[in-house]
Amino acid sequence: MLPLKPQQRPGPRASWPDLAPLVDDTPAGRLPLAQARLWSLVLRARRVPHRVRSLPGGYTVQVPTRFVRQAVDEITLYQRENISPHPSIPLPPVEERSRPTLMAMLALCAFFVVTHRPWPELGWYPQYWYSVGAGDAARMLGGQWWRMFTALTLHADPAHVASNAVIGGAFLILLSRRVGSGAAWLLTVLAGGLGNVLNVLVHGPAHLSVGFSTAVFGAAGALAALKAVSGEGGFTKSPSGSHSWLLPVAAALALVASLGTAGENTDIGAHFFGLLAGGVLGLPAGWLAVRHGFPNADWGERVNQACGCLAALLLAGAWALGWIFGWPQG
Repeated sequence: MLPLKPQQRPGPRASWPDLAPLVDDTPAGRLPLAQARLWSLVLRARRVPHRVRSLPGGYTVQVPTRFVRQAVDEITLYQRENISPHPSIPLPPVEERSRPTLMAMLALCAFFVVTHRPWPELGWYPQYWYSVGAGDAARMLGGQWWRMFTALTLHADPAHVASNAVIGGAFLILLSRRVGSGAAWLLTVLAGGLGNVLNVLVHGPAHLSVGFSTAVFGAAGALAALKAVSGEGGFTKSPSGSHSWLLPVAAALALVASLGTAGENTDIGAHFFGLLAGGVLGLPAGWLAVRHGFPNADWGERVNQACGCLAALLLAGAWALGWIFGWPQG
């Protein structure tokens, strides 16, 4: 083989810069697969040469140096014209979304076992728990407002607690994807308590309810509100002219219609008001998540842990008040 003459030797290979840091300051090689595919589709449509590579931390979209400016302009223009003005809420790690919720649902089932078994040596009997913690409207209106939270932890039978644990766990994991498990549980507990209060105010002193389902529908309402605020069902008009915020709201109402009205002893009011309370609380939570990027790597984890502790303290504190002021003596 004859050696190449100096003028025939190839020059250094042209570089292919990563577009992510140039478009939105995303670290190089950290694009999600869906976003990398979308960018590739945009560039392909505009006939911009590029390549997509898989890296240990994510994906990268690269273009030859002389096409960098055109590629950045095309992607930026596409995002400005087609993506909702609300940035998406950052997602916490996968294990953080589900593990605390699974543990909490197991604790809810364990509490059911404890409250349905007599413990003579401790002076605990099933009827005592219901006497102190059930959502008795007359006693709540008389000042025993701890019942708004304690009623969430009591269940009538194994099927009741099992269905709430399974369905509630699913909604809480989905909600945790948006705001972290601690914030998701705080939203859910607050929505459940507020839903119980609204239900009592509407039904009057003759009403009685127990069960976590009010909080389950609260999680569904919060999830719908978060999806609307974050742009997955934004309050802006879609390209077709329809209001896309109707989609998550309609889905939440359909949930009440399909799951919230089944069964002879179903408390439809509790389900509806739980959904309403979750939606009301989810709107500011979604706004904070979008505006401040919660949860994030700097302070989001601490705030999320604080929210989880506060949710647990609300339930524990409510039972403590019931124990002090309502537990039968002797």
